[in-house]
Amino acid sequence: MDEEFKNQEHIDDLRKRLYARNPESSGALRHELNDTKIDVARDWGTGSVVQATTQTSTPEASEEPAQLEEQPAPKKRGYRRIVLIGSLLIFVITAVVSSAYLYFGGNQISSQNIGVNIAGPNAIGGGEDISLQVGISNQNQVALESVTLIVKYPSGTRTTEEPIENLYEERIWIDTLDPGEIKNIPVRATIYGEEGDEKEINASLEYRISGSNGTFYKDSEPHTLRIVSSPVVMSVRSVRKVASGQEVEVEIEVKSNTTNSFNNLLVSASYPSGFSFKSASPEPAYNQNVWTIDELEPEETELITLRGTLTGLNDELLRLKASVGPAETDNQFRVGASLAESYTEFLIEKPFLDVQVQVNDDTDNDVTLMAGQRAIVRIDVSNTLDESIYDMVVEVVPSGTAFQNASIESGDGFYDSNTGVITWETSNVGTFGQVLPGDFRLVEFNIIPGAEQSTASFDLAVNVYGRRVAEPSAQEQLVGTVTVEGRYSSNVDISGQANVVSGPVPPKVGEATRYAVALVAEAGVNDVTNGIVTAQLPVYVKWLDDYAAEGTVNFNPVNQQLEWRVGNIDGGKQKDLVFTVELLPSSSQVGINPVLVNRQTFTARDRFTSGELEADASRITTEYASPGPDSGRVVAD
Repeated sequence: MDEEFKNQEHIDDLRKRLYARNPESSGALRHELNDTKIDVARDWGTGSVVQATTQTSTPEASEEPAQLEEQPAPKKRGYRRIVLIGSLLIFVITAVVSSAYLYFGGNQISSQNIGVNIAGPNAIGGGEDISLQVGISNQNQVALESVTLIVKYPSGTRTTEEPIENLYEERIWIDTLDPGEIKNIPVRATIYGEEGDEKEINASLEYRISGSNGTFYKDSEPHTLRIVSSPVVMSVRSVRKVASGQEVEVEIEVKSNTTNSFNNLLVSASYPSGFSFKSASPEPAYNQNVWTIDELEPEETELITLRGTLTGLNDELLRLKASVGPAETDNQFRVGASLAESYTEFLIEKPFLDVQVQVNDDTDNDVTLMAGQRAIVRIDVSNTLDESIYDMVVEVVPSGTAFQNASIESGDGFYDSNTGVITWETSNVGTFGQVLPGDFRLVEFNIIPGAEQSTASFDLAVNVYGRRVAEPSAQEQLVGTVTVEGRYSSNVDISGQANVVSGPVPPKVGEATRYAVALVAEAGVNDVTNGIVTAQLPVYVKWLDDYAAEGTVNFNPVNQQLEWRVGNIDGGKQKDLVFTVELLPSSSQVGINPVLVNRQTFTARDRFTSGELEADASRITTEYASPGPDSGRVVAD
């Protein structure tokens, strides 16, 4: 009570001094500004405030320097950091304890307690059956539900029971695997492969857990097995070095390597891009590169021989590959699982013999000749090797419709009409015995065509053979081959005449005479297309626009140009154009036969040879327009 009274008394005293008219201020401590330097800290340390002494101008201030009070440092709130660290420690401990419980104490849901193992042989023969056992176990405290064993097989695996099908994945339903339960699941399959191949078989357990909608998996370690033998052995044989354009023979051998017989095997060949198939024995069953072997007995051998032509660049390496195995279940002409593979390689050398053929000085392999034209054939053979060629032989095999009535002048060669072959060899050309490196030989023969016939043509197959010193892996019989085709083009023809229609005969100066002009366009033995006839009328001849034609007719009055579009004409056929013109003779034409139609030109395209054809016809005058030797000459009035 006394304390409250003293506080109230102190408040009243302050109020009186505050509102007093003449307050006493002599006792108040006054400070004045001065130039005294104060040492201020250069860091953010939390030391005590430095005392500063101020000197005033009053005597009282100088005697008793003012002391700066020391300010207390703010209190730190450390409890917040302690609370944060404690919360983190509690969270970490809880997470560790929960994880440890789930990992070590929660055996009922750990995949580590599920076992999947594959047991079986590690080596088999290709095409043999394999028996495996897949062991599965559950060491959890709860059962596994909706359990399915998934076995994945390598390529080339098939079922062992009918119907035989390709086997890629097998799903075996197990349903439930109780805690502590162990099961062994047997599986069987037939695995194909080549000797030395390694195959992998994988297994996976698919399962669910009660109370969960998720699907979980447990994989096994892959089971690796090796194909130690193949039931069939394959080899592909041929020469290694060939010239571009050379024909080669390839042998594909398939041999049984087991005591069991095989049925319905396929042999498939893969040709390089430069290989052109010609023939095979036996004939392919499909698409020139697939053969069937209905049955292959133990120790039996099947041989396939095929022939073809190789083309490529110098030093290019080409590979022909073959494989054998059973057919796919859904494609009887495709190897489903390879039992054996083999290949042979060809090295393209520069041509052994360079063969150049010219027909009437044309070096193209496709030559067009005019109907009835003689064909002069020259064959130039050069030795491109660095060694001599011995006993060279040149053979020409002519064929085609043009040879039905043609005759051949063989020169130094021998033409055998029984076989239809022209031959030059050492017996009739002594210089063929040896051809030195870089040397050449030239032979020549003529083809004289007979009567014209439609689409007449001939083919010349030129084969050159030679012998050289044997070289390892090189073919001893050297071959150079060239094929040339010659086609005889058709002829076309254009002709015309004029007849008097009306007016004086002979034509008279100052009087008009009308003439009917007939033009005939004719095709030779071949069909022609895009036929066009052009002609020009003299300036003194008038076009009357009166005509009858097969095709279309256009006339340009500016330059007096006539165009007749004939179109297509079959071989041996013709088309006609008849038109009327008028002649009004001038005195300058007295005594002459005026021209009614200038030179005519017929152009067309040969349908067989695609060559351009052209024919011209002379001018049409009044000379033969009417009977009598002078009936066409102009006379005066």
